[in-house]
Amino acid sequence: MNILFYRDSQDQLFHISPRQRRVALALSLIMVSFTAAALFFAQVRLPVMASFFPVLSAWGIMGDILTAFILFNQFRVSRIVPLLLLACTFLLTGLLSLCYLLALTDMLPASGFLASGPQTASWLWGFWHTLFPIGILAFFWSLRAKLPVLPMRLLPRYLLAATGIVLTVALLLLVLATAGQGLLPVLVEGGSYRRLIDSGIGPVVWAFCALAFVFSIFPYKERGVLRVWLSVAVLAFLLGITLSLAAGERYTLGWYGSRVDSLIASTVVLLSIVSEVNKLFLRLTRQHEELEESKCALEEANEQLKELAGIDALTRIANRRKFDEVLRQELNAPQRQKEHLSLLMIDIDFFKAYNDNYGHLGGDMVLRTVAPKLESEALAHFGFTARYGGEEFAIILPGHSEQEAQQIAELMLESVRSLSIPHRYSAVSDQITISIGGCTLYPGENTSAHDLIGRADEALYQAKAEGRSRFVFARSGRPRRPFS
Repeated sequence: MNILFYRDSQDQLFHISPRQRRVALALSLIMVSFTAAALFFAQVRLPVMASFFPVLSAWGIMGDILTAFILFNQFRVSRIVPLLLLACTFLLTGLLSLCYLLALTDMLPASGFLASGPQTASWLWGFWHTLFPIGILAFFWSLRAKLPVLPMRLLPRYLLAATGIVLTVALLLLVLATAGQGLLPVLVEGGSYRRLIDSGIGPVVWAFCALAFVFSIFPYKERGVLRVWLSVAVLAFLLGITLSLAAGERYTLGWYGSRVDSLIASTVVLLSIVSEVNKLFLRLTRQHEELEESKCALEEANEQLKELAGIDALTRIANRRKFDEVLRQELNAPQRQKEHLSLLMIDIDFFKAYNDNYGHLGGDMVLRTVAPKLESEALAHFGFTARYGGEEFAIILPGHSEQEAQQIAELMLESVRSLSIPHRYSAVSDQITISIGGCTLYPGENTSAHDLIGRADEALYQAKAEGRSRFVFARSGRPRRPFS
């Protein structure tokens, strides 16, 4: 998942909402108001709270490191160079703020190569507050440069090189602020920041941060979630520097206020990313649930489609395609070696004459009336009914012997007669009748569907030739004695 895309990308994962913009603006206004009010009392000395600074600094360091960790992982997925620069910026800021905390709490060695001196903490603060805005500026420059996405094969090399450079820079700056502090000008003298301001270093640091803030807010409309909250972080950083310079020394109201601003700067981006990832997770969960529901609905629709594909549109019973499928299954079923299998082919007598004289709508009515009657009778004997074509129907009777199938055929004849559908143009009756040709396979007898249908069709032809309204059964290719 990519938290950041180039400006010309149309597929952003995180879209900034008006509500998020309002929250970011509200937090910015609160910080600006707090800083503006605190500036009037920035030099008021407050009690020394020994645990205040370590606790807030530890939270800030953790925020920087976690933000860097997340951004490094986003770079691994997206391979977008600006993310790598931003991740390195937060990692370097976290390492320098850690060194600053160690120096200010006298946790660096008292003697030796990395021994802390009176200017160590001040210069670590200067390095920290200078490199953060420089990193932000590099980030926004890389966005405007539209650097190409890195090939996957170069990813490990870039990650290793970037991490190595950050660690090396942090170590070199620590060495410079400790072993090489004699080469650096004095920034804090007697606890006063006057030398920091008079030397111009403080204003330069402030100017870098102000420039980074300006770059972070333009162009306004193109900013996504990450850039909006990065602007808030840079603003908090700038306000923290302002209060520090105005405070003049440590443990004043301005100094304590600057620690709060620094904490906000180091955690607000992390919190925004975590919040968006959480929202993304919720959206993915909902989408997964919707996908599962759609999958179930699709499966049901497919089942219905399969059923509809096997149903005759006019009679609403199974069609020829479904009949072929069921007959093939029955012929290949394991129980075929132990059970009979009977097939009935049924034809409505003189149906063409009915159509010619009663009209096609009348013929359709006959088909819609006869079909469910046959199906109902077949289902009573666990049979399967299908419209074979035109006015012809087929019934599969698994597990029924020839004698049982003959009894069912007789019931079919009577059930259709009981409908009493008038047919004045029939040569055998004054109502609709049917003719049936049947065939039975004995257990273990093998044949193809084509041969079985042919034998039943031959028996049907003989039933029609002998006067219709009757059934004839065939076996072993020869018709059996007809029954009428």
